[in-house]
Amino acid sequence: MTDTAQQTHAAAASLAAALIDDPFYRSVTVACGEDEPARLAMLTTYFALALVEGFQTGRVDLADGFGHGAAIWTTDAPLPLRQAAYAQREAALRELLGPQGSANFTAIVANMEHALAQHALQDAWYLSIAGIAPAAQGRGLGASVLAPGLAAVDQAGAVCFLETYNQRSLPFYGRLGFTVAGRYAEAVTGADYWLMLRQPIRPAMPD
Repeated sequence: MTDTAQQTHAAAASLAAALIDDPFYRSVTVACGEDEPARLAMLTTYFALALVEGFQTGRVDLADGFGHGAAIWTTDAPLPLRQAAYAQREAALRELLGPQGSANFTAIVANMEHALAQHALQDAWYLSIAGIAPAAQGRGLGASVLAPGLAAVDQAGAVCFLETYNQRSLPFYGRLGFTVAGRYAEAVTGADYWLMLRQPIRPAMPD
């Protein structure tokens, strides 16, 4: 396994550990029942697929270069390229998640896209996945793994957004310039999530 492949696998495992209790990911891994090791393994594969898609058509930043976490962005890459990569990942997810998990995935994504429609974000960058391994939290890695992507967003002059089911994360994202644009109830998960938007921050002009 190459260094890059090792880092990608480590990042996928870190994301799985960080997000295993998230209502979205619990709903799509319903096939695991109460088997938490199986859920962790399934999510590691899930995030490995997401990382591959991110490397192909978006942007991926790995925490500290050792795979202790990652941030995956959908950017302004050409739409046909993004659609083709998404379709490829979706096919793999159907096999990975099983019939009910795949159905949950499709329904949740549709519900969240419906909520997004009122915000005219078709040209925005999307922070689709971000997480730091629990054992590595508390070291500032969350902010540092997001910094390069946010700098690229600002350079592009783009709006960006994210969705989170974790109310405790709102102040963290707020410090990075995101503001809450809405709170929505999602039927499949039975949980609320928050949509957060961030306007591009332009560098101050010298005096």
